[in-house]
Amino acid sequence: MRLLHAGTDLITIQAWLGHAQVATTHRCAEADVEMMRRSLALTGISSGKLPRFRPKDAVLQLLENTS
Repeated sequence: MRLLHAGTDLITIQAWLGHAQVATTHRCAEADVEMMRRSLALTGISSGKLPRFRPKDAVLQLLENTS
């Protein structure tokens, strides 16, 4: 947990621990509330409602033509 709190990414921790899969490392490292709060603060995401995604007509047309 101290490595995660210090900002070390999970892939680096995986390598140090010698885990074959990052999923194994992930099970060992549970994010706590403080880590989640800091990550949201760093991204600038607020608790307010985000605007809804509106795809452009070209994207919609592409999706319609793929079926």
